[in-house]
Amino acid sequence: MTNQPDIDYHKLMYHPERTTEWKKEGDCYPIYVEIGLTNACNHKCIFCALDFLEKGKSFIDKEIIVRTLEDMANMGVKSVMFAGEGEPSLHKNIGLFTTKAKQYGMDVSITTNGLAFTNDKIKECLPNLSWIRFSIDSGSPENYAFIHGTDKKDFTKVIANAEESVKFRNQNNLKTIIGAQFLMIPQNKGEAVKLAKILKSIGVDNLQVKPYSHHPSSLNNLIVNPAKYNELEGKLKVFNSDDFQIKFRRATIERIEDGNNYPKCYGLPFITLIDAKGNVIPCNLFYDNPEFTYGNLYENKFEEIWKGDKRKKILQKLEEKGVKNCRKGCRLDVINRYLHRVKNPEQQDNFI
Repeated sequence: MTNQPDIDYHKLMYHPERTTEWKKEGDCYPIYVEIGLTNACNHKCIFCALDFLEKGKSFIDKEIIVRTLEDMANMGVKSVMFAGEGEPSLHKNIGLFTTKAKQYGMDVSITTNGLAFTNDKIKECLPNLSWIRFSIDSGSPENYAFIHGTDKKDFTKVIANAEESVKFRNQNNLKTIIGAQFLMIPQNKGEAVKLAKILKSIGVDNLQVKPYSHHPSSLNNLIVNPAKYNELEGKLKVFNSDDFQIKFRRATIERIEDGNNYPKCYGLPFITLIDAKGNVIPCNLFYDNPEFTYGNLYENKFEEIWKGDKRKKILQKLEEKGVKNCRKGCRLDVINRYLHRVKNPEQQDNFI
């Protein structure tokens, strides 16, 4: 099986030139960009971190995204993930977007609930993807319907789409890693083992078991008792093999419990988000928040926004704001821990 990276750590050590630029200049171009293609969604998950947003029917303009992908590639952006505040596979041009992103030299991925990722989209997208992750947060139709706020028949459809993706990948000798994600919440605590058994049988490469982290603006709060993590991890270990891996997010669990142990978010220059309305924002705390929106792609190109005065002022404001009210264990957490050490060397650091 393809060697898979440690998803519980960061990869800035593989981009020393960008880290050096950040340390010297205090800023750099992003390495990774998450793009929300739509704010429409075909599920109503009870754990949705963005349940405070009003779901709509916004689909970002095709020409805007194609132009932006080329602009980002020219700036040195290395990777894009199509995800965002809605379900990305609902956008009719997702195949074109993955194709263009790869043509421009970026690595491409998709996170999807998988329901609309049917044969046409599999054929259009999969050859362009480094990886795809299906969000499947249960192992049975009835519980899946409750967790995802949908019909229980959708469970069978999503599993079938994942299996078809595996078949297409294998038939065409693609290197795409096909994985799934299971978010641990009290309502699905008995479902992970069932799901692991199904996924292994259809040839999926991995199951990422992830702890719930409360978004400060979320209406839901579904924290799991930490003792349950140990119990679940033990039950899942038996599924590990040469061609299937359980990626249990143990380090993320510990970081959530530990909290943020750095004073500010150092990692914002390395990552950014684009929402379905074309807004460029620092992270998912700032959806629908004009005060912390860098700019809009319908008004300016990505590079103009990144170099603009408004973004500089927002970064200064966020530095003053600190991370006290940020989401614990967020995507930037491990990067922030690393960069905090880079900024604050210790007495014996030169003894390598």
